[in-house]
Amino acid sequence: MDWEIIFWAALAALAFVGELLTVSFFLLFFSLGAVVGLVAAVLGLGIAAQAVGFLLASVLSMVILRPAFLNRLSLRGGEGYLGHRGITGESAVVTEEIEAGGKGMVRVGSGEFWTARALRPDEKIESGTRVRVLDTDGLTALVDTMETKEDKS
Repeated sequence: MDWEIIFWAALAALAFVGELLTVSFFLLFFSLGAVVGLVAAVLGLGIAAQAVGFLLASVLSMVILRPAFLNRLSLRGGEGYLGHRGITGESAVVTEEIEAGGKGMVRVGSGEFWTARALRPDEKIESGTRVRVLDTDGLTALVDTMETKEDKS
């Protein structure tokens, strides 16, 4: 019976470590099932009961808990992916200087990063400048600098 306890403990640990390495919310439920198998082994139940407990706990937790975990994670992300047209009109901050006639990088909202180029090809926009997204060209945002209060005075 000792080998069963070692087997379930090792399986639970390996599945948990695998989950930590992949963060797929898949192996976590096999780890949970292995813990149920481990408890059954510690209670002295037979290998058939351990296997059934493992399978039931793995499948049920995957069917019930996985969607809840994934939904919770997607809600915690704040702003979801806005898509190509979704960022048009949004303000952004230049995080990597946009060279004249070239490209740079902007952060839209609270953390969605986009490759960007200036509306006027001869314009250089420095890092930290606030810009407005006018349009998108594939995965590149077309931006223009925003007028600030300091610009008006």
